[in-house]
Amino acid sequence: MADYDVVEEMSLRDYAAVIWRRKWLVILPTLLTALVAAGLTLAQTPMYRASADVLVRLPPTANSLGSTGAVMSPRLVENEFETASGSTLQSQVRTIVGTEPTLSVSSSEGSDVFTFTATSSNADNAAFAANTYAEQYILLQQESLIQQYEARVTVLEDQLAGIEDGTVDPSRQSEYERELEDLAVSIDLARTSSSTLIDAATPPGEPYEPNLMRTVTLALVVGLLLGLGAAFLVDYLDTSIRDEGDLQAATGLPNLGTIPRVALPDKAIEGHIVTRDAPQSPAAEAYRALRTAIRFMSLDRPIHSVLVTSARPGEGKTTTATNLAVVAARSGQRVLLSDCDMRKPQAHLFFALSNEVGFTSVLLGEVTLQEAAQFPKGEGKLAVVPSGPLPPDPSDLLSGETTHRALDKIRNEVDLIILDSPPVLPVADPTVLAGMVDGVIVVASAGATDRRQLARAIGRLQQVEAPLLGTVLNRYEAKGEADYRYGYDRPSSASDPSDAEPTEQSA
Repeated sequence: MADYDVVEEMSLRDYAAVIWRRKWLVILPTLLTALVAAGLTLAQTPMYRASADVLVRLPPTANSLGSTGAVMSPRLVENEFETASGSTLQSQVRTIVGTEPTLSVSSSEGSDVFTFTATSSNADNAAFAANTYAEQYILLQQESLIQQYEARVTVLEDQLAGIEDGTVDPSRQSEYERELEDLAVSIDLARTSSSTLIDAATPPGEPYEPNLMRTVTLALVVGLLLGLGAAFLVDYLDTSIRDEGDLQAATGLPNLGTIPRVALPDKAIEGHIVTRDAPQSPAAEAYRALRTAIRFMSLDRPIHSVLVTSARPGEGKTTTATNLAVVAARSGQRVLLSDCDMRKPQAHLFFALSNEVGFTSVLLGEVTLQEAAQFPKGEGKLAVVPSGPLPPDPSDLLSGETTHRALDKIRNEVDLIILDSPPVLPVADPTVLAGMVDGVIVVASAGATDRRQLARAIGRLQQVEAPLLGTVLNRYEAKGEADYRYGYDRPSSASDPSDAEPTEQSA
């Protein structure tokens, strides 16, 4: 039996299989995230963004008349940027445009072009605010330079007044007068040749936010990542048997048959047997393949009696036992199906038989096995022995010599004995019966049987040296029906209701 704690490296095909198997865990979070994002986006108030660009320059002075302005050093650009983004300037702008627009300024590293941006719920207001922000910066720069020049003019005028009063050396009078003339020219230049608005803001035609396409795209990516994470997490935590590979890894036994999941007919009744009611269906063919596998195994050693069991209830052991009995009988074998599940017997329901007398009655010595046998209509070579009245302690009753003698006595009269037993983990009955048969088949249900529970069930059977033949994978979801329908594409007879399992298939 394989150790299931060993982690095998996954291939790209394995990842794809996980995604396909858990596709709804991937699809639903992706769609839900996108829908929520779209709803929240549509509920937002549209916001418009406008920007104005200003080329930042210091105006020429009287001494540099004719130039376009001094190239600013990085330090001066940084100082100007601090002025442009300062609260003083933004307060002046808000006095004009109001408090609703959001104001900001940006500049690329090493660039002397400042971008003044305003965001508002009104497109015209956004453009007006951005242009006002840029214009107010230019005015602030001009006023700052003019104030510096005028301060120097005041100092020079005081010096000239001192010359007249005799308190200042008159030899510098001409120098002061020349500097005053230069300052007058510099002031005029500062009013007309400072920083320039090179790209005025215009009202945007579309809102900046919300951006439906961008938001939904990001939401799809986030939702897809969440879905993929959830899919792989759930798959990692899922310990159920999914396919033949899982089944063989958990048990170390060959898989004798894979029975596809089939839909119940609209008016399903207890006792619907797919091999009898839909003999041309893929499921019926799968049961015939199971019968053939057992026949081939009997070439090495005689197999006259088979025990069908499972790890837990509800995995389809009774369905497997009854269908196997039907296909074996229809192949020409004399078959005895005995219901040894004396806790929740179901086999008699499949054939609509009475359960008043059965295997319990044989073990209590009330009737012989031949007398307890019933013959379902239309199945000439099949005899069914129901469980009979439920005893208080089935394990003790089954472990007696009476069970051995009853089975040995009938062995020469039939070709195949099939025993339907309770599941292994809840009760000890299967381990008692396992020593009385030639082979044991363990049924697992795809997507439902737990790997660890199945491994424990196999371990219990191995402890009593049960003659394990292999496993049967029941209710397998085929990727496509082509695997099962090859050669059986023609419809079955009109009396066949559908490819369906009986409602009891959980037995």
